[in-house]
Amino acid sequence: MQFIDKLNEATNNKYDFLRISKLNLDVGANSLSVVCLLPQDISEDKFSEQDKKIIEEFCRSQVPNTFALKIAFVKNLINQEAISKQVFNFISLKYQTILAQMDPSMTDVKIEGDRIVIDIYVFSTAQYFCENSSLKEKLAKHIYNQNCVNKVVVNIKVCKAVDTDKLLKEREDVKYVDNGEIEIVGDYHYMVGKDITRKPRYIEKYKKEMDGICVCGTVSDLKRINIIDKKSPDRRLKNVLFKFTISDSTGKMDCVYFAKIRKPKKGEREHTTCLDMLKDGDDVVILGNFKYSEYSDKNELAVVRLALCKINYETLAKRREDIKLANKIKIFQSPKPYEVDMNDSLLDLLGHCDYIMNNKFVVFDLETTGLNTDTDDIIELGAVKLEDGKIVEYYNTLIDPKRSIPEGASKVNNIYDSDVKNAPYIEDVFGFFVDYCKDYILVAHNGAGFDFKIIKRVADQLGYPLSNKMVDSLTEARNVLTSSRRHSLEALCDHYGIVNKNAHRAYEDAEATAKVFVKLMDDKFRTQ
Repeated sequence: MQFIDKLNEATNNKYDFLRISKLNLDVGANSLSVVCLLPQDISEDKFSEQDKKIIEEFCRSQVPNTFALKIAFVKNLINQEAISKQVFNFISLKYQTILAQMDPSMTDVKIEGDRIVIDIYVFSTAQYFCENSSLKEKLAKHIYNQNCVNKVVVNIKVCKAVDTDKLLKEREDVKYVDNGEIEIVGDYHYMVGKDITRKPRYIEKYKKEMDGICVCGTVSDLKRINIIDKKSPDRRLKNVLFKFTISDSTGKMDCVYFAKIRKPKKGEREHTTCLDMLKDGDDVVILGNFKYSEYSDKNELAVVRLALCKINYETLAKRREDIKLANKIKIFQSPKPYEVDMNDSLLDLLGHCDYIMNNKFVVFDLETTGLNTDTDDIIELGAVKLEDGKIVEYYNTLIDPKRSIPEGASKVNNIYDSDVKNAPYIEDVFGFFVDYCKDYILVAHNGAGFDFKIIKRVADQLGYPLSNKMVDSLTEARNVLTSSRRHSLEALCDHYGIVNKNAHRAYEDAEATAKVFVKLMDDKFRTQ
């Protein structure tokens, strides 16, 4: 039970208008901090000093007597900008896949007395998921808990159509720029010099020689090399060269530092340096000069100042991914009317069996990153609609699998990473595909062994219902053409004299499968 629910239960809902903005229980420090939000227009007679004491006593009852208690009462100043941020932060945390399918700038917040109405604008491909998931209810509850209101209403609306050509032109010179700064957690612990005030930037930013750069990274390949004074008769230790590599997930940089030796203190046997405690795996921030070294024949960072630190790699990775997604221009395809050629129209005059004429079909094909139905991803989806024995419409889209396409897959389907760089992700288009196929029978060649398994897996992952009847044209071919041993799509096209314009591409294979399927069903029901 939540803290506020316990409070309402203990006080017979006397303070049901109150919200808990912040609740921090620190067991290590034996303390409880609570910030209570009150309606902006609440009067003294409804919430007095006596009421504050009652709530303080309740909070005290929730922790041991040894705990320090801090409680503050703040009036809730509700404004549209604050609520918009709460909405965006909630979706970013709980529904990341929706971010790429919504327009945060169009989020509309209306404050109507003690009621908040939130309109969220998403692409049409995401509307079904948003309406049929728990997003609206969970978001409404989250905003309700953050503000002193009686009701929160969340509506899902569709963004206006995007002019892709215009968007591409506007974005040619406009990008979301990454300033390359890395966040450090906690304080610096200086080992060489002090007062590093500049923020460290990505290692990948530095390609040429430059003085006074500030970078950070994790230490590896640390080597300590003793430099002997050959001129001294006892070949005494002159200084120590430290060589190591730092990496920050954007790149690597070789570093050098000539450390002065310190004479052993009383009781110590060996000379010491300021970097003796440095070890592989340490995070460091360095201010230094990035210069060419004749000795190593490459650029190295000569350390001027160095401090131990803790790098927030998680935030770094998320920011770089967010910027990558922001710079990605997704090109969405729409279904298009099918243009019938002369040969097709002549065949249509012959008429077809009742099964074909009395049902509607979506015949589809997938191109993927491989043949594993459990792990490989869709990179192209092609489909045609078959009504009254004729192909009336087709849909085809490339899909970005969010990973590199294996060379073996590209050799088969001729789809490469460069082809899908502006393509939408599967979560952007799958909701549309499910709606596109509604009330249609799904047909695929070798669907039972491959295509059906993949779309069922994706539907489960994204939370879409997929209840269509499914027919595998390969299974039908084996049952109908029993005298033939070859039932591949290529063999069936040869058998029926159908030309597959571009084999191993999703739309063309779907088109060929639809024509083959019509012929198969004609043969099947003619013999019955």
